[in-house]
Amino acid sequence: MQVSRYKVDEIIKSTHGKIFSCEFIKKDGSIRKMVARLGVAKNLKGGKNGASVKNSLITVWDMVAGGYRMINLSTLTALKVAGVTYKVV
Repeated sequence: MQVSRYKVDEIIKSTHGKIFSCEFIKKDGSIRKMVARLGVAKNLKGGKNGASVKNSLITVWDMVAGGYRMINLSTLTALKVAGVTYKVV
């Protein structure tokens, strides 16, 4: 199923902390696949979160690496939520 980049933000936020997977292009040009979830409060130290809708970044918990990561929605290529695979165009 194809979906626009604007709709991807709503789909990720609608997971409400459930696990999803995504694929995106990193800053160095390599492709990264990630299994992640929202709403994890483990290991918070305070400080400022640089993510915002304006710069199209979402902070997620990487399930494999066990740490917080940022997903850039403008470089997202694929998303899988609840068994449904979305191709981002």
